[in-house]
Amino acid sequence: MFTVNPALVNENCSTKNEQTDLKPLLGDDNKNSKTIRCRHCQSLVFETRKAVVLKGEPHELREMSVGGSKGKFKEKVDLWWFTDNEFLFDTVGWQTVDGLKSLMCGDCEFGPFGWRTSDNKKFYVAVERMLYK
Repeated sequence: MFTVNPALVNENCSTKNEQTDLKPLLGDDNKNSKTIRCRHCQSLVFETRKAVVLKGEPHELREMSVGGSKGKFKEKVDLWWFTDNEFLFDTVGWQTVDGLKSLMCGDCEFGPFGWRTSDNKKFYVAVERMLYK
């Protein structure tokens, strides 16, 4: 695990989906117009214009926690930031949670905030589980 600036860690951040207005987050090209960050430690996940928004591919993700498996509840997610290029991530970690290849923060291990396909070629980050700046 990398060093996380303790001043940026929000121990009280939401562990669940939060309703998110997409309009201010999207550019004309349907890509993210703001940086996408971990809501727990604010580490950068995507720079601007790296991921496209996608509705569909519903999956249930466990409530977020450090390590990803401590959440008690699951939530259905079907609104994603999508990429098929793993090199577009600034920081990301991987862990299998409930049999799903889950995406976690590469710095603080908070998640799951998304998932990847079993062939590791498609990556989905939940719009309603991220911080935007």
